[in-house]
Amino acid sequence: MSEEKAMQLGKVGAGILAFVLWIFTAALGLIEIWIVREMTLRVYARFFADETAFGNDYWGSVALGNWLVFILAIVWIALVIGGGEYHVKHFGKPKSWMLFARTIAVQLSILVLALFI
Repeated sequence: MSEEKAMQLGKVGAGILAFVLWIFTAALGLIEIWIVREMTLRVYARFFADETAFGNDYWGSVALGNWLVFILAIVWIALVIGGGEYHVKHFGKPKSWMLFARTIAVQLSILVLALFI
């Protein structure tokens, strides 16, 4: 196998890996919207609600959860589209791989934080 074909195979493999990582981070981001909403509602219930689950406390938590999902969905859409464009533009460069590393590190830290809250 010539060196040129090996380089092409390496680029294809890196492209597939980048695409799989991008899909993985996008799917995990969707799951984390729900996780962050649940963490926020637990903190709200712990510090701001009384013993009953009725009235203003309940509807306040519903409103908080709805607004949080709306804001996080906008952030998710921006990050998925912007991240995809960034990775296409900087394909195969260390900047792209560092962004993947940072994204996955933030997502893993949210999952770890969910264990404690």
